[in-house]
Amino acid sequence: MAVRRVFRGFRTEWLLFLAFAGPNLILFAVFTYWPIVYSIYLSAMDWSLLPGGNRFVGMANYQRLFSDSVFGRVVINTLFYALTVVVIAQVVAFLLATMLNRPLRGRSFFRTVAFLPHVTTTAAAALVWVLLLHPRFGPLSWVYDQLGVEGVNWLESGILALAAITVVGIWKEIGFASVFFLAGLQHLPKDCYEAARIDGGSPLTVLRHVTVPLMSPIILFLSISGFIAAIKAFDVVAMMTEGGPVYPQSATYVYHLYTVAFRQFEIGYAAAMAVIFFLVTLGLTLFQFAVARRWVHYEGD
Repeated sequence: MAVRRVFRGFRTEWLLFLAFAGPNLILFAVFTYWPIVYSIYLSAMDWSLLPGGNRFVGMANYQRLFSDSVFGRVVINTLFYALTVVVIAQVVAFLLATMLNRPLRGRSFFRTVAFLPHVTTTAAAALVWVLLLHPRFGPLSWVYDQLGVEGVNWLESGILALAAITVVGIWKEIGFASVFFLAGLQHLPKDCYEAARIDGGSPLTVLRHVTVPLMSPIILFLSISGFIAAIKAFDVVAMMTEGGPVYPQSATYVYHLYTVAFRQFEIGYAAAMAVIFFLVTLGLTLFQFAVARRWVHYEGD
């Protein structure tokens, strides 16, 4: 009887679990896990959108990736964009949050302004930046006129186009990161700072040995989330340069994947790119978690 009651209770808990979690699990299976599995299948095919034109090619799509110079350039662009955005945005956002954490007049207004880039849609922000950087019609044209120099067409030069996209990415990420840093700074234990002051620690010493270690969990979260968001950059490239001025000078990984799949209609090759992208993103995330054990300090450690 006791075993039967335990079994009934266990069955009831499982039915409740399936009733509440089942719909979400179905959505994950249909819209997340199945596309991953199907992408792996497509990556081994020479897939045509026309019926009867599909054939199995094995690892040929993956072999093509590593001999494709365009793919190599896109990977370099993406790594440059992601690393630059994450590092610069995190540093600037931390300094901005430190200033906004002080009792300044109009602090609420400046906090709102700091967060505005994040809530602005990337497409709209990219269009604004295209107009801003225009050498003849943008606000910078007045600066060029005052200096007596010819306006620089940022989006028509390969290096400058990638730099302009990176600046927009940094601008967007600063707003998001500064809110988290500000929330973290407002909840730091004050006794640690009092002990540091009693020991005669300078502001830089307190920042290095107190603030940064206490903020390390937030730094880890923003580093991982920011890196994943940066390597998925698509809309800012599509709106500002479309990978040009000479493709793929400013193309990122996801934008190139989109181009291969939906403009060149090489579905199998694009699927192989998607699988590599998934594995690399997963590997880099796990690597960040592994390295974080050495420098991330949680409360109570």
